[in-house]
Amino acid sequence: MTPPELTAHVRSLTRAAEVVEAIDDPPLQRSRGWNLSRWRYDLVPWGVRFRLQDSDSREAAEVLVLAPFGNESGR
Repeated sequence: MTPPELTAHVRSLTRAAEVVEAIDDPPLQRSRGWNLSRWRYDLVPWGVRFRLQDSDSREAAEVLVLAPFGNESGR
């Protein structure tokens, strides 16, 4: 999965949790049609940071997914 594809997919912590689960479970990953083999994750306060690790091409990327803060009314 490319960085733009991952970014488009993980628009919420629920979707990010699905990706975390799939990174830890390659058969689940394959069943969903995802290739996350180059991705790692770190649980961070209020979210998840996904890191692309590709030493061959020296490509690097991070995708950060955070929980929303506050309520929709802005109070």
